[in-house]
Amino acid sequence: MNVIQRPRAREFCATMQDYIIDTDVTIAFAVKYGGKKILDEEYVPDADNLVRIRGLGKFCELALWGVWCLDYAPQSTASGTFTFLINETEDAQSYVMFSRMQTRKDAASPGILSEVAAKVTRMGAKEYVSGYPQNGGYDITAFFNDGSQESKSFPVSSLEPFTVDVSPDTVLPGFSKSDIASYTVAMLGGSMQFYVDGTRYVDVWCFRFKNVYDMPETLTATGELKLTGNNESDAAAMYGVQRKFGVKVTDEYTVNSGSIMLQSDYKLWHNMLNAQEVEILVDGEWLPIVITKQKFERSFRRSVLKAVEFSFTMANPEQNNLIGL
Repeated sequence: MNVIQRPRAREFCATMQDYIIDTDVTIAFAVKYGGKKILDEEYVPDADNLVRIRGLGKFCELALWGVWCLDYAPQSTASGTFTFLINETEDAQSYVMFSRMQTRKDAASPGILSEVAAKVTRMGAKEYVSGYPQNGGYDITAFFNDGSQESKSFPVSSLEPFTVDVSPDTVLPGFSKSDIASYTVAMLGGSMQFYVDGTRYVDVWCFRFKNVYDMPETLTATGELKLTGNNESDAAAMYGVQRKFGVKVTDEYTVNSGSIMLQSDYKLWHNMLNAQEVEILVDGEWLPIVITKQKFERSFRRSVLKAVEFSFTMANPEQNNLIGL
């Protein structure tokens, strides 16, 4: 028996290498995680005397998940070490990180766990950054309108991935000057740059979602929010009069993103519109929603920036009365 290919020492779920084993006999293959066997199967070689074990990354993904964040959240459940056994003997170990879709990131140095390296933010918006600590923490550098800059370091207590709140309202008061044009959050292997938009908008709606790495990420819509009222119910006659019973409010909201300022924003909107978990911030509380429709068109010409529009319903119909109070 000879192992031709196995998962690398560090992998993302969606880009994880298959096992390819050269053998002329049936083999037992097992996967252990957290001290327990989570897969135990037998494989018969094909006509070329090869066993191909495909989709291991998707299988590992089932054991990993990210968590929402308030101020700071360890993300130890979004990655972990998997052990692979052949005929009850350990063959390899791989540190696997959650990814729902394929990525070009290097698993050995993933940088910021986001699909973009820059985004636009504004006062009142919530912002999160996820990654691995560098030098025992992370660094924030503010760039001022006069061309000067100032850096600060923030320690964390773990070597595991983590998510931290880096909203402008949280970060900017800690610097010596208030006229900040942008700021950068640096973690191991990468950074995220936030451009501060000082425009005053009539409406600002903040959404958060779990991105392709199952890390919390946010987007802010500055366009219009519209409500289309609707409900579902049963009807029956009572004493000759029609009555409605079991009324369920199914209002639908439609949101316009407002001005798109960076081409990379489209990747974030595309991520959110296809995310499994999305929430809207209403009066300081995150409420889960279900995206039902989307109007997403992107031109890859840098000069063309079209707004994004989508519709959603409240995941809990009883929360329909909480928006717009």
